[in-house]
Amino acid sequence: MKTLKVILFIMILCPLIYGQDGDESLTDKVTSIGEGLLEGYTQPFTTAFGTAVVTGLFHSAYSHGLLGFDLGMRVMYIHIPDDAKYFTATALRCYLESGEVVCDSVELDGVSTIFGPDEETEVSTADAIGVPPVIPGGFDLGGVPFVMPQLNVGLLYGSEIAIRYLPSFTYEGSKLNFLGVGIKQELTKIPGMQMIPFAIAIGAAYQTFNVRDEEGIEVLNSRTWCVQLLASKRIAVFEPFIAAGIEGTDIHFHYDFEYELPNPIEGTIVFTEPIDVTISSQTNYRAVAGFTLSMGFFYVHYDFNMSRYKTHNLIAGLTFR
Repeated sequence: MKTLKVILFIMILCPLIYGQDGDESLTDKVTSIGEGLLEGYTQPFTTAFGTAVVTGLFHSAYSHGLLGFDLGMRVMYIHIPDDAKYFTATALRCYLESGEVVCDSVELDGVSTIFGPDEETEVSTADAIGVPPVIPGGFDLGGVPFVMPQLNVGLLYGSEIAIRYLPSFTYEGSKLNFLGVGIKQELTKIPGMQMIPFAIAIGAAYQTFNVRDEEGIEVLNSRTWCVQLLASKRIAVFEPFIAAGIEGTDIHFHYDFEYELPNPIEGTIVFTEPIDVTISSQTNYRAVAGFTLSMGFFYVHYDFNMSRYKTHNLIAGLTFR
């Protein structure tokens, strides 16, 4: 089980959090910038992460019978739009003037976000120290893969619970855990609505993810919620599916940003600025269209999510109704 958890985490978040092929990791890049640049630089990551964790929560408007269940693996691909790869940054350039430290703001266009080109932007000049001295480049990604296991279990009266869970474990000195819980109610099992010739349901979910350092101090956490209206119709082994919903994700960043300023006496002096910032995703709605093929106890599902970051979602799993 421990091996499976580590493998899943590596597939889901390690390429960004801990870096790719020796490059700087997400945490390395983020902690090298201050609060003024944090939102512009990390906004695409927040939106892509929120899009990913809401994808695949519901793939049918029909609910399982009591204790019926399905266990499936979601494999997603989130497209990163071109306008999410650059932002306009405002940094500082600081210098000595008459023995006093003076800082001027400077606006820089076409700076890479976390998903933009791997091109650093120099802020420092020959006669001024930049804060930060360099804005890091991005991972140069046109899309982000994401993998998530999920268990759905039927309850009474057409309700169903969904669970996504990775128990706390340690990877590269950091402690991580993920938990998501959803609930779905098939409305067409309610008396008075059973004559509708297709299934209609409403679903909602809440998911959390956090990262703690070796001392147990939380450095990053996220909270994601969603509400969706679902509809599907079984035609033999084929089940077309549509959905629409609203959602939101907040990622809280907490770290110490170190920077240098000119020292009026000699050289430079290092300052530390505590960063405690929450960034919200830009995605707050989605529309979904897809289908399921059922083959006995085995099923395959595909859907396309038409949110700001368009997403392909493929599910394969076992089902017992």
